[in-house]
Amino acid sequence: MERLTLWLVGPEPGAFSQYIPGNFRALLGREDTVCVGAVYGAAACGAALAQQEQGNSYCLRYIFVDPRARLCGLGTYLLRGLLGQLRIQGAREVRAVYSPSMLEDGRQTLSILERAGFSRPKPAATSFSTRLGDIPDVDLAPSTELEVYSALDAPKEVRDAYLSLLKAGELPDFANMNGLTRPWGELSSFCTERGALSGALLIDHKGEGCHLAGLYVLPEFRGGRTAAALIARSIQAARALLPPETEVWASAIDRNAFSLCNKLLRRGDRAVKETEFCAVYVF
Repeated sequence: MERLTLWLVGPEPGAFSQYIPGNFRALLGREDTVCVGAVYGAAACGAALAQQEQGNSYCLRYIFVDPRARLCGLGTYLLRGLLGQLRIQGAREVRAVYSPSMLEDGRQTLSILERAGFSRPKPAATSFSTRLGDIPDVDLAPSTELEVYSALDAPKEVRDAYLSLLKAGELPDFANMNGLTRPWGELSSFCTERGALSGALLIDHKGEGCHLAGLYVLPEFRGGRTAAALIARSIQAARALLPPETEVWASAIDRNAFSLCNKLLRRGDRAVKETEFCAVYVF
């Protein structure tokens, strides 16, 4: 009789490659990532992956069940197996964040979360997506007080100032480049005002697209031109590197972020705005 077994997936996914998107494979084998795969008999049939966010909190990044093996409890088996491995790692909670368009079969995915013990989903943010060519340019007058750099070519003192803030815990999670799945250094930006670090715009790979992971301006520089300078440089760098059809997306939690995304990412007929939901599993 064929047996269903759970496997830990390491840096070489092997037969599980078909169930793990390319933009997640770079996470395999990292200390902050746990990935499990299901095997029925000798055939792989699905995978699920979670990544540590901060402390003992994890985020469910991905779960996929082979269409030929759906509607038989395999998704719940995978998710419970993943949760078991996270418990061994000392996880305190796991969050599942999603929008309707992310779910191939919405009702089935939500029932899997519920059966595995996740809370009822609640609205958590608004997601925006568009194409790079539809994003308007940001006009910014020249200034001798502002300097903007890519994350790759920022001077050492700028990088050191950023790392010091991270070490001191003075930056929010979304401004931590170490928390990104695939940081895009060419497009991410640092800004200085009168020589002092004033803000950062972090961009992550999403498949072949761009995720605007976080825009943060230090409190003493808010109300100035740092945010506009960061956005202007990153848009210019993206246009030089990527085709106009490249997908760009972001999530907005507070009113200021919503207003900014609504202004930048709602142009063109292909722009999409959706509510994101969050379900939580607490150990």
